[in-house]
Amino acid sequence: MLTTTVRELWVLQALCGAESMPLGLQPLKPYIPVAHSDLVVETDMGRQPITATAEYDSLRRAGVIDERGQVDAVVRDWMTVLSKPDREVMLRIRTPDQPADDEHGATVFERSLVICRHQNRYMAMGARYGDEIVIGGVGEAQAPHRQIELMLPILIPAFGEGEAADIDGANVLKDQLEQSVLAGLPGGPEGIARALTSCGLSSWDVQVVSAVTRLEDSAMAVVVVIDYGIDMRVHPRVLTVADTEYGRLSFTTSTGADGKQWMSIFPTTATALEHDLTELLSLPQLA
Repeated sequence: MLTTTVRELWVLQALCGAESMPLGLQPLKPYIPVAHSDLVVETDMGRQPITATAEYDSLRRAGVIDERGQVDAVVRDWMTVLSKPDREVMLRIRTPDQPADDEHGATVFERSLVICRHQNRYMAMGARYGDEIVIGGVGEAQAPHRQIELMLPILIPAFGEGEAADIDGANVLKDQLEQSVLAGLPGGPEGIARALTSCGLSSWDVQVVSAVTRLEDSAMAVVVVIDYGIDMRVHPRVLTVADTEYGRLSFTTSTGADGKQWMSIFPTTATALEHDLTELLSLPQLA
């Protein structure tokens, strides 16, 4: 694993010729060969060669760049996988930051983790927490089940531990749920509760699910799968896991035989989380 910074990662992008990084690690500016081929960049001291920057020197002292200016071969391989994926698994996590006060609403802190697969075989990961970036290898495998086995130990710890919420769970039409909640938002907590009730949730389930919207008291993780071919395609199936004062629950999307999209809301045990992730990671590549 390599722990670095956003600015240092851009230096590695330039040295490796990696035009972009995964969505989950952005906002990082792209490396544009036409604009940056001379490896001269804008700094607080004016235009400087990349080799004269503090970021380059930090990477050199860490052994990531050698005396000839070559990036370590293993790190270069990680950068290749991250910049040229055929599939990207992106996990975004929000946690409470500052509570609401008289002037401002509650704020949240976000971090992200991505696993990229290159040539349907090589896998690498990247994680961002503020200005800190961690990149590393995940493994090499061609069999889909083996790829999933290598990804799960990276993804699952990021969720932390949580007790499953004590709810019966429900399946509701995704469009109905989204439209009802959007319509109920102006009414605050009471409006959201009415919206959830209109979708058929029990009074207790409404109380638990409503807790997800209280940013100062809840955390949420969202996992999406993105496939790359001629263009970028995001799978419609998404996994969302929320931690509330009532426990952990998951929201998963699926498509019925009639083409309608459903939202399943259920308590999340450790076993259920692994199962939901496995199903998500098993999605076939989008053409």
